[in-house]
Amino acid sequence: MRQRMRSLPAILAALLLLLPGVVSAQDLIGVRLSGGLSWNVGSGFANVGSNKDNVVQPEGTVAVTLNALPRLRAGLGYSYTRMVREQLDGTLEPIGGDVLPGSVEGTLYRDLKTHFHAVGVTAEYNLLPVGGILSLYAGTGVGCLFAMGNTWALTVRQETSSDGWTNRVTVGAHNEVHRYAAPYIPASLSLECRILPRTYLCLGGQYRFVLTKNPLSPKGQAGVTLGLRLAF
Repeated sequence: MRQRMRSLPAILAALLLLLPGVVSAQDLIGVRLSGGLSWNVGSGFANVGSNKDNVVQPEGTVAVTLNALPRLRAGLGYSYTRMVREQLDGTLEPIGGDVLPGSVEGTLYRDLKTHFHAVGVTAEYNLLPVGGILSLYAGTGVGCLFAMGNTWALTVRQETSSDGWTNRVTVGAHNEVHRYAAPYIPASLSLECRILPRTYLCLGGQYRFVLTKNPLSPKGQAGVTLGLRLAF
């Protein structure tokens, strides 16, 4: 036992001497910056009567990766995107009571805006031979969406009194804030090309399975990004 304890400092010293070579060969730590487009699918607040140009939204991502093995790496990432929806239904319902027929009320316009801040951890495996100019990482993990936004509605009410002398039109607006957190499971694929000794061009695709029953939340998020990964 004493002999093993005496040899422990020598082993640690040898590992410290070898560590720079291991880090250099494997690019131990990486920082990835990327941007692209995202799509939210399956929300209970759907587009109605709009041109659907709002379906595609921008996305920005920053992530730190750690190479645990030559083909396997772990990551911690943050991304931002948003969801925008509009409802132009113009549905007006008859008003009951002491009014003349033709009196109506209803919601003419509704919109939803939600900002998503996503934080997650991932594990990725390189499907291509190590050391080549190209790498193809398939990954999954777990994360959480932190959502904050608002819904806004424009309403109108037109009523004519039973005597026919009074016609009243009322226009109103209602704004409601929403916040929620939802866990998700990502599935990702990232193609990386080494363009400089420690710089990689990254083309990635990802889909998040969002696990929540919140009616305003999407059931999934798809994204395509392009960026750079810097290795240290």
